[in-house]
Amino acid sequence: MKNPCARRKDIVTETLAAETIVYDQANHRAHSLNRTVALVWASADGKKSVEEIAGILHRETGIPEDRNVVLLALEELSTAGLLETPATQGAGPALMTRRQLARRLAMAGATAAALPLVATVLAPTPAMASSSGLSKTQAGTDLNQVENEAQTDFWYYLDPAAKADLLAAQNAYNSGNYAAEIADLDGVIKALGLPPL
Repeated sequence: MKNPCARRKDIVTETLAAETIVYDQANHRAHSLNRTVALVWASADGKKSVEEIAGILHRETGIPEDRNVVLLALEELSTAGLLETPATQGAGPALMTRRQLARRLAMAGATAAALPLVATVLAPTPAMASSSGLSKTQAGTDLNQVENEAQTDFWYYLDPAAKADLLAAQNAYNSGNYAAEIADLDGVIKALGLPPL
């Protein structure tokens, strides 16, 4: 694997107490990075290897120096579009699942909060803010983006409210009620515990 490099163009960040908010101006998405992923993202300068970043994580957070933590963080950053080039594992064993990594970290005394986590939210565009100006194309794009986010989120399948809101958003889109669709999409995001649109 090449040394990972975080995307910095069209990116605005703000660090809060336990998270870093990364706003992607090009895609109108806000990403909430927990401390583990934020450290990986900040360290991914194209010069440091995965192993070097694992060492930084260990020094900064005390979690075990495990390249699998970095690889999972890079996979999440890649999915969020926050890397210059998509993360690929390359040669070697398959990437550990979140559950396997959680077990490994727990055995080493780390908490579940150490697991890499990126929560992504579709930020409102000017068209979304004005329901009368929302086109069918934009409404369809917004629906597809939230559907993709929900369907790749484990908790979506356990949350009946999120499923009901997504179905309502799909029905609202099909009937041309784009303002209701946006409200229902916001309900999906709230049900999944993400910041509102």
